[in-house]
Amino acid sequence: MSVGEAKAGLRRGITSAGLAKQIIESVATEAMDTAHFTQHTVHDSEHPEVTKGLACLKAATDELELVVRRLDTSAKAADEYQATLG
Repeated sequence: MSVGEAKAGLRRGITSAGLAKQIIESVATEAMDTAHFTQHTVHDSEHPEVTKGLACLKAATDELELVVRRLDTSAKAADEYQATLG
């Protein structure tokens, strides 16, 4: 693989990470809205299934935020590596 091919592959990866980030951010927004609405709907409930469901929503939104950060970090690292290739 030539340097040019490696750089082209890195550019495709960076573009893909950016698109994935946009999708995940959209899903994260929907998940956070759902969690917020759900918390207001069941705010007085102490039912175990409600508690479990709210915990699942929290875990999902936390994981989505983590994925966005990982995509950012990956794209930045790939961009930096591409810059070192010249």
